Amino acid sequence: MKYINFLLLTFVVLSVWSCTQEDNSPVAYKQAFVYTMSPQEGYINDVVIISGRGFSPVRENNEVMFNGNSATVLEANNGQLQVVVPEGEGVANLTVSINGETAAGADLSFSFIQAPEEYMVSSLAGNSEYGLTDGQGTNAFFRNPEGVAKHPEGYLIITDRTNNAIRKVDMEGNVSTILGTGSKGFQNGPVASATLDYPWKSCVDKVGNIYVADRNNHAIRKIDPEGNVSTIAGTGTAGYKDGPANTAQFNQPIDITVDDNGVLYVADNINHVIRMINNDGVVSTIAGNGEKGYQDGSLSEASFSNPSGLDVDNDGNIVVADRINHLIRKIDLRTQEVSTVAGSSQGTRDGLAQEAQFNNPYGVAVGDAGEIIIADLSNHKIRMIRSGEVSTIGGTVRGFLDGPSAVAQFYNPTDVEVLNGAIYIADLGNHRVRKIVKK
Repeated sequence: MKYINFLLLTFVVLSVWSCTQEDNSPVAYKQAFVYTMSPQEGYINDVVIISGRGFSPVRENNEVMFNGNSATVLEANNGQLQVVVPEGEGVANLTVSINGETAAGADLSFSFIQAPEEYMVSSLAGNSEYGLTDGQGTNAFFRNPEGVAKHPEGYLIITDRTNNAIRKVDMEGNVSTILGTGSKGFQNGPVASATLDYPWKSCVDKVGNIYVADRNNHAIRKIDPEGNVSTIAGTGTAGYKDGPANTAQFNQPIDITVDDNGVLYVADNINHVIRMINNDGVVSTIAGNGEKGYQDGSLSEASFSNPSGLDVDNDGNIVVADRINHLIRKIDLRTQEVSTVAGSSQGTRDGLAQEAQFNNPYGVAVGDAGEIIIADLSNHKIRMIRSGEVSTIGGTVRGFLDGPSAVAQFYNPTDVEVLNGAIYIADLGNHRVRKIVKK
């Protein structure tokens, strides 16, 4: 009798053991069942986890489809599948099959998020060591390149701040000096003998005249295509006075831009205003009340805090990098109003324009499609405003590194320019001219 009971017990144990070994899973189910998936939205090539029961621990026996597109199964066990999201867009409905049998349970769907555009950062010219040497690429040396502007003939004008020089850089990275030997001064005449004192940024009009915000001379200088240097506004003494060019005064003008009619606009830094120089050479204040602050509204009531960057957009509005307010502003000359385009407070947040953050936005440029590019000085990043959203297109932490935008590094970028679809950057702390292109 004991022997018979032993045989019966052995049979039961072996039967249970056999069931637990079916399909190498703890419990065998007639049909697999799906419970949940996480996350339910994301990018192509993200990994999602599908939870349920009755899956096969043999990866190849599980099939997951996103709107008919097969997904790669990375890991599998009885209760979970790790799956790579395949190509797709919009919302995909999922089906899960094990050994050809469709799993029952929850209806799963996955929402594709459009992947952010990717950019590549490279160095066009300059070396991490500073100096005043012409040449090509890393054989050329700058010393704190502050401004970058485009010339109508298709090359760049660089204001080489601490060298008190104006340099030319072509698209192959060849650098030559237009003006400056390293010495500072306030001398007009031929470029061979003319001097500047801490030139900050510049612009170029349609016929090739270069206009320089000559910061420490508190003046606006001009280099004509024949190589003659003149002072078009400012007395050389700091002050705040509108009127004829030879009596008007600025206080550390640091950026200048020109419209299609040859009218100049100046970011008058210490006076906290935006000035205009018309075709007759008369200087006037177009926006700002002369007091440091933050106020949108009419041109005369609006206030700025150390405006540092300017450009004219496709509608003739003036875009302003309002540095100490950590904002991007707009001057609409038709409505005579100043408004805030982007920014909320000091920080580094991307997202909706009115919620985004900047940290000393210093230079701006407007692209062909109306996008605004910002040299975000203290964040060491290059930012973009497009369709009401702010995104970072280059830069992570302070340093120097070329490569994809997600890892690239800048050191106090001060100015940006858009030319032939590429973005060029005055990378002040790295003594280089950098370039960003879409991958």
